[in-house]
Amino acid sequence: MASLLKEVFNRAFLQQLSALCQHQSPAFDSETFLQRTQGADWEQLELKARVRCISQALHQSLNLAYPDAIAVLIPVSSHFSGLQGFVFADYVEVYGLDDPHTSFQALAHFTCFSTGEFAIRPFFQRYPELTLDQMKAWAGSDNLHLRRLASEGARPRLPWGMALKSFKNDPSPLVPLLEQLKTDAQPYVQRSVANHLNDISKDHPELVLDIACSWFGQHQVTDWIIKHALRGLLKQGHPRALTLFGLQQLPLQVQLNMLNAQVSTAQPLHFAIELSGPEQLQAALRLEYKIGYRKKSGQLNYKVFQLSNKAWTGQNLKFERRHAFIDLTTRKHYPGQHHLQIMLNGHCYAECFFQFGRD
Repeated sequence: MASLLKEVFNRAFLQQLSALCQHQSPAFDSETFLQRTQGADWEQLELKARVRCISQALHQSLNLAYPDAIAVLIPVSSHFSGLQGFVFADYVEVYGLDDPHTSFQALAHFTCFSTGEFAIRPFFQRYPELTLDQMKAWAGSDNLHLRRLASEGARPRLPWGMALKSFKNDPSPLVPLLEQLKTDAQPYVQRSVANHLNDISKDHPELVLDIACSWFGQHQVTDWIIKHALRGLLKQGHPRALTLFGLQQLPLQVQLNMLNAQVSTAQPLHFAIELSGPEQLQAALRLEYKIGYRKKSGQLNYKVFQLSNKAWTGQNLKFERRHAFIDLTTRKHYPGQHHLQIMLNGHCYAECFFQFGRD
């Protein structure tokens, strides 16, 4: 993925960035900037390495004190969004750690066009109380981007970002921050709060379940956040998570039919299931299937996939699914016996083994 994403930092982007910097600061050394960012090794640099190379070249070519450089970059940054905007927050991360006041102001601007969630994390390490106070202030902002940054930037296990070890060990200081955002009207913020809680649940599941139980039923938005936040615990079949949503073991029968005898990279796993049971029963259903992938070591590594969330109303239910076995950057498939389980409300109701062979 990164080899494709990195192409947003192309020659046209670099020339536009250089021209805008020179417009804001006539002393900007465009020649040096373009030489530094279009060297012989540029094509080999991946996404994050390109971002860091650009921010370092900006620093050299601006040749200004940090606050003055930020004064140039703030109007320039407004012309870029998404991944291209990573450059400006990275500049803060590299050069602004000694000036948190200026850096917080800069990130508040930059995050409105891209994100400051990665750049804020070193400030948590150096200035934990000051940075947490700033996040709480942003959580009360009228600007949805700042509210989202308040949650996303403090996530203990942010993907692509530096882990915040102190919050992994003790996430309790984050709870008041999330309390501020638990009924936020914007889905962009809601997803961040849910992902934040999901992060915490990986190290402190009981704390997140305590939060979920205290929040549940208070607000429609908060209920959605809780359900999304507990997705990892629900996949694990955690009893408290299942109970919170009324997901209990049921007197239903699950018939599993394998529709192909051999699975390969060209032939996906193909199966059908049918649920049957009492007509008078009314219950919530969380239907999943779990695949035990054969690892190179011979051990099985299980991954859970969603099939359906619906209610049992007394009518038999039928489902059919094809599941491809194509290698991914995150998972390579090895020949041998694999395991399929049909999970209903966190419990296994049917299972079988099947053979996977590479073409």
